[in-house]
Amino acid sequence: MFIIVFIDMKILITENKLKPILLRLLNMEFEGFDDIYYDWANYNCGMGECCDPYAIGFTLPKAHYDDYLFKLVDDENYSPGFYPSELFHELPEVCQEFPEIKNPNFNTILFDVVTIDNIVNFLGGEEIWGETLLDIINDKFHCDATSIIFV
Repeated sequence: MFIIVFIDMKILITENKLKPILLRLLNMEFEGFDDIYYDWANYNCGMGECCDPYAIGFTLPKAHYDDYLFKLVDDENYSPGFYPSELFHELPEVCQEFPEIKNPNFNTILFDVVTIDNIVNFLGGEEIWGETLLDIINDKFHCDATSIIFV
């Protein structure tokens, strides 16, 4: 059971009620949440933008193509910085196809904590609802992430 406190009022939210509340908040906060699309994420490789073979970016319908709401990453190989130079010369073969989000190597969701300030203000810290958000993302977008990290 989760307990969320607002000023002088206590609200009890059980686990089975948290999921619909969080989903409603996501839909209110992020217009088009139900219609998010995904593709390989990009990174600046020094020669412009390059495909990141270790990250799949999820973008809201009206957002710029590289303004990701969150990323699904290969936790073993993902780097927020730079990759080896062999990835710079030509498009990695994997990037020539649409990403497979059910690939078990893509096991971690990276969510920018700044984008969820209103949810934190309403529900409290992500330790209360982070796992529920992971479940929502896995259910809604048919991926199999095992962890969620707020960066």
